[in-house]
Amino acid sequence: MITNGKVLFPVVCCRRLLVRASSTATDKVGVDLSCKHNDKTVVLSLKNEGKMNCMTEHMARTFKDIVRKLPESHPTARCLVVTGHGNSFAAGADLAWLEERSKTDPSKNIEIMKEYYGFFTPLLEASIPTIAAINGPAIGAGFCISMFCDLRITADDAKLGANFVKVGISPGMGGSFTLPQKLNNQVCNDITLTGRTFSGKEAEKMGVVLKSVNSRSMVLEESLKLAQQIVISTSPNAMKETVKLLRAPYLAIMEAQLQQEAEAQSRCFASNDFKISLASVKNKTLPVFD
Repeated sequence: MITNGKVLFPVVCCRRLLVRASSTATDKVGVDLSCKHNDKTVVLSLKNEGKMNCMTEHMARTFKDIVRKLPESHPTARCLVVTGHGNSFAAGADLAWLEERSKTDPSKNIEIMKEYYGFFTPLLEASIPTIAAINGPAIGAGFCISMFCDLRITADDAKLGANFVKVGISPGMGGSFTLPQKLNNQVCNDITLTGRTFSGKEAEKMGVVLKSVNSRSMVLEESLKLAQQIVISTSPNAMKETVKLLRAPYLAIMEAQLQQEAEAQSRCFASNDFKISLASVKNKTLPVFD
């Protein structure tokens, strides 16, 4: 469409599909998929209603299947936007699932965590640019998923954080290599060693995100505008080669680093510190270590 000499790319939703997490799941848990920009932008929305989109294993498996199949299911897609349902992005792993790790053999936990990370690493392998539309809390593994993306946009009042040490575990979900490589050294060390949360506005100042907007309702809109710029003005082939080059440093060390993360977290799960930390999180109290 051409208006006043300007090319306007129509924004339309061509289809909407709720992929349910399991045969017994309701539409409260899953991954919502929709298309914009005439099928050229795919939007994936993490969904776990009432739990700030905390990540379940079922949701994770569904996410992996969708991202892996995008080249076949949506061959015209030129950009992928990841966001969260409602006013949250993803509040990390489900606490009940984490508690199960303390009851599981450490060697088994290594396998479980490696598999769990693998549900989301396809974001680093996607052949198109990825944008995290952080429309609310992005904590722990949820924050690390946003760090897998090439670009990040959030809201001023959104809460972000790599709070692993406060839950009694070391960083996982690729945080040990995406954060050091994508962020300033002191910023990385600050947020990982303190485990503190910070606002979207501060995230922009620290360089964690590209932009922070006034309202959570504007986050997806701004992210789609950015996706539209990519869709209408760049060569698909050049973009495919560019994202491959930009992600090469992460992909080169990903497998080895994820293995180290899984081993470190399995040792943490087996510790008394983990039980104390998890209890303090659930009870909203300060931990008292032996």
